[in-house]
Amino acid sequence: MEDKTPVAGGELQEQIKELDGWVISITKRFRFEKWSDITRFMQHLAETIAATNHHPDVTLDTGSKSVIVTVTTHSERTVTRADIEFARKLNEFKPSE
Repeated sequence: MEDKTPVAGGELQEQIKELDGWVISITKRFRFEKWSDITRFMQHLAETIAATNHHPDVTLDTGSKSVIVTVTTHSERTVTRADIEFARKLNEFKPSE
């Protein structure tokens, strides 16, 4: 039987340290109706990367018209305040209407 007890905070960070190569990250799939919005979002993403010097992993899924962004601070092997701030800045993007 699976143990689905949430692992949070310090315990999560300690468990990750024992798993060679694994890091804690946050991920969001941004979905779009129009290709022009994907282009605008990618520009917003590039500007956010330049402004913050923070470099997420990005996947463009053309089939679903979405961009998947995964953020973590690799040097810390976990999510940091810099990751949260980066996510907030990406959430500021507004698709055209």
